[in-house]
Amino acid sequence: MFDFAKTLRLIKGGLLEPQATWDSFLGQNPAIKTTLIQLTGPLIVANVLLGVIFSRLMGGFYAYGMGGNLIMAMIMGLVMAVIVLAIATAVINALSGVFGGKSDLNRAFAAVSLAMIPAYVAGIVGALIPFLGGIVMLAGAILSLVYLWRILPQALAVPDEKRTLHYIVSLVAIIVINAIVGAIMGVGSMNDQIGSGHFSDNRDSGSGGMFSGIVRQAELQDAANRDSYDPPANGKVTEAQVEQLLRVAEKAAALQQRESDKLKQLAEEVENKDQPSFADIAKVYQSTGSVMGLANAEMEVVMTGGGNWAEHKWVKEQLRIAIVQQDGSKAIEHNYRLYQDYQEQLDQIIH
Repeated sequence: MFDFAKTLRLIKGGLLEPQATWDSFLGQNPAIKTTLIQLTGPLIVANVLLGVIFSRLMGGFYAYGMGGNLIMAMIMGLVMAVIVLAIATAVINALSGVFGGKSDLNRAFAAVSLAMIPAYVAGIVGALIPFLGGIVMLAGAILSLVYLWRILPQALAVPDEKRTLHYIVSLVAIIVINAIVGAIMGVGSMNDQIGSGHFSDNRDSGSGGMFSGIVRQAELQDAANRDSYDPPANGKVTEAQVEQLLRVAEKAAALQQRESDKLKQLAEEVENKDQPSFADIAKVYQSTGSVMGLANAEMEVVMTGGGNWAEHKWVKEQLRIAIVQQDGSKAIEHNYRLYQDYQEQLDQIIH
């Protein structure tokens, strides 16, 4: 039975606390029907209906515009969303056994649905934002692809040594099959692109160009999550730790600006076309090789600089507590005085 409150909790958890949400939901071994009622169905309907309506009202981006025909846009959106989900689930499940995992259609469907939460939500938000809506959707799609890389071994027991190959082969198969289906249904123009050579021009990018950035970002997150840190017993942050925090923030801001500029340029190129071609879609995926993840820029700086992500998070949390409490213990008082010494800079990075 559909439970609106439970669906909202799953969506919120899938965005803010993905690992805990995955553990809880996959731990129930939900059947496809359960996942469809509790999560996937409501998300797809909301994504398509709200996406179409908001794009009409606000002038935002929507993949299946269908001219001015509101009903046809909704129908096409629902049909394509279901097709994409079905293809992704079937391919990932079938290939999991090939790469040493356990084929389980119920868990594969749950994993894909959970991973797609950011993309579905971004589709709604992007439809509200004129001109830059495509960037929001691209960011959501990238985050969903990262989540998919992380959740598949948990859901289907794919061995660590084969998870990357399983992921890349699955994505390639999904993209190709979806493009073929889209061409058959008149969505896109894959046949034209194959005939003109655009598809073959991109084939060498393979896992190196199209997916290396996505895989690297997922690996970066996994490495960061494995970091551990034993905080000092006195709970006091040092001045050196604060200065390191500020250096990381400065580099992360510069990285975010560079990647944001690249995404804006790409979004403008695609959005200026009435119907993005297969070559345009390939270009979007290839762009992930240079996109480190706007939300993960801070992690990127810490990890590539030989830092400790667990320590970095601890320092930020202690300063945040000090800002809120200001007193109550020697550690809080010490950390609050330290915050005051760097207040102007810290206020820009601790919210």
